[in-house]
Amino acid sequence: MARERIPTLDGWRGIAILLVLVDHLQCGLYGHYLSTSSQTGAHGVTIFFVLSGFLITSKLIERESNLKAFYLRRFFRLMPAAWAYLAFLSVLHFGAKWHVISCGSLVACVLFFRNFTSQPDFTLHYWSLSLEEQFYLLWPCVLLLAGARRCRWLALLGAVACASYRWFNWDFYNRMILDYRSQVRADALLIGCVLALFLKEDSFRVQAKRWSRITWAPALAVLIFCMANFPWLPPLSECIAIAILICATSLNSTNPLARPFSFASLAWLGTVSYSAYIWQQFFIGGTWPSGAYLLLAGCFFPICVLLSYYCVERPCVRFAHRITSQRRVDSPTHAAIYG
Repeated sequence: MARERIPTLDGWRGIAILLVLVDHLQCGLYGHYLSTSSQTGAHGVTIFFVLSGFLITSKLIERESNLKAFYLRRFFRLMPAAWAYLAFLSVLHFGAKWHVISCGSLVACVLFFRNFTSQPDFTLHYWSLSLEEQFYLLWPCVLLLAGARRCRWLALLGAVACASYRWFNWDFYNRMILDYRSQVRADALLIGCVLALFLKEDSFRVQAKRWSRITWAPALAVLIFCMANFPWLPPLSECIAIAILICATSLNSTNPLARPFSFASLAWLGTVSYSAYIWQQFFIGGTWPSGAYLLLAGCFFPICVLLSYYCVERPCVRFAHRITSQRRVDSPTHAAIYG
């Protein structure tokens, strides 16, 4: 079995976090969106979800029998940085008496059900982390019990079921807070799982590489259309388009679309995207006086991101690497695909 590095996935994470930052910068600077099509946050998170399903399933295929090591790596990869931000808010709330977090939302973040609560504080973005943690808790067990071949169709059926439920209840869920619920957003994760499970087969990978040379342009058009017309709830077609684009850029390094995703600056931004996502809600998503906002967003935000990544994320990932006796440190932006 040959290991293949996929460098463009760093770029995809960089694009995803840029979409989130552009969305929240508008709210922080102007107090509103400049237009409907400029609401890009939901689409950035959808890219994160498809990538997560794809990468996690790929890693589980690689070492699907070692769930203990998988959960240890996930814990030390995600929780320390997330809890550091919660600790920061708790100090401001209970020590400085700033109302930046509530006890209810703190519990919801720690127990992974923030996407089912509606407290309007600086942990609202933890809805996506909660949904991903729910996925991490359930999907590895399903994959181990049912096997990769059956899980292709289980994941595909689950994605269609989620999209169908969302379609028939669109008017109810197509609004802020309610569009965070697992039952209307899980299809993005499952589409990523479907992509990884099918690319496991050599024959499908060969066909996917061939067809992706001509399908990337229509997929990009679909993605742009969805971003312009669906500000809150991304449809299933957007998730599929993202999966096709990920496939096209990862399997065809000479694809014109793939080259920008390998730019060093974009790849680096993708590397620190998790810490950037964690800390952006306070410094960029908050409503501050204009002078304070520029200082917080332009100075303190980058400092906190760098501290979080280099002083929390990387040391904890290395620690997880040591205790699970792996040969390399797991990265959120690289995966090994096995044939």
